[in-house]
This record gives sequence, structure tokens and C-alpha cells, in this order.
Amino acid sequence: MKGFVLPLIGTLSGLMLIGCQRDRGVYAGNETYQPRPAHMARKPVIQDIHGELVHLDLPKNLFVVRVSNGMEQTFEFDDSTYVMGLRQSKLPVRNLVGKEGSEVIVEWQEVDGIKKAQRIDVTQLSTSKASRHRRGH
Repeated sequence: MKGFVLPLIGTLSGLMLIGCQRDRGVYAGNETYQPRPAHMARKPVIQDIHGELVHLDLPKNLFVVRVSNGMEQTFEFDDSTYVMGLRQSKLPVRNLVGKEGSEVIVEWQEVDGIKKAQRIDVTQLSTSKASRHRRGH
């Protein structure tokens, strides 16, 4: 009896181990479903916004744009952010100092909940520090 029980236990143990193995798939009926590949991070979408340059804060690397409905949007910039439309191309953001009131188009993308400016196109230059927000709406 002992000679019969040990091989039977060994065979059953082997069959159980084989039954527990999977090829990373799930079997349902006659079909095998493979797991989805890991979610790949999407490249942030580049957007643009048209408005008036209201405020520039160089120490904090921030600037504010007011859109046509009066809402203000704050953007972050870095050394790779550049300004177009000021007689030369690809100028640093510091060239906007004193140009509050200028009409701009900001090309930006949201990264970790922060609106990061990639490019600022100046479409109408204003050298007046008085912002146009005082005009009637």
C-alpha cells in the first residue's frame, strides 16, 4: 500500500502545480485573454490661449494673461520658453518686461497640474505699463 500511495501523492502534486501555471493569460471557455500592456503616459497636449499680458513676475517665473471674457490665467515659464514677434525671433521672456497690455498668444501644456508656457507670440505690442483692463466691458 505504501508503494502505491507515495507515487499517487507525487503524481497528484505534479498535476496540481501544472494546473496552477498560466502563460500570463486568462482562460475563459475556449478563448485566452492576454493582459493589457501597462498604461503608457500620454504626451501632454499643446494648447494656445489668446489674451492680454497683465503681469510678469520674473523671480517666480510666472506671468498672467487676461482673456476676452475677463478671466485671468497664470502660466509658468522656464529658460526654454521663448517670445516671438518682438522684431527678433526666439527672445527670452524677460524681454516682455514693461510690455504689459500687449496682446499675446500663449502656446502651453499642462504638466502635473501646472500650465507651462512653451512659446509666447506677441501679436500687438504695447509699451504702456497701464493695462487695458480699465476700459469698459
